[in-house]
Amino acid sequence: MSNSSLTLQLNVEEFCQSAELPVEHLLEIVEYGILQPSGQTPEDWLFDAGALAVVKRALRLRRDLEIEWAGIALALELMAELEQVRRENSHLQQRLSRFEQP
Repeated sequence: MSNSSLTLQLNVEEFCQSAELPVEHLLEIVEYGILQPSGQTPEDWLFDAGALAVVKRALRLRRDLEIEWAGIALALELMAELEQVRRENSHLQQRLSRFEQP
């Protein structure tokens, strides 16, 4: 097995401990589509390091803005779209700069 194929995989208990998150909140977060674990049932769910980063961001939004999980799901989706638009804009600006006259 190569090192590049090693990834962090946490079960529900480990994930909740790492995120300092009650299991009830994790169930809601998955229900709203904020996280998509691998596995069909909570007993089988596995989460990677990316999911840990997302849930920490979601928890900050909940704490700082005092909004419900549905609003957090929408906010995270919009933030991801904004980041994608910024990357595309940066790429297009780089391409355009090759055609501009000094």
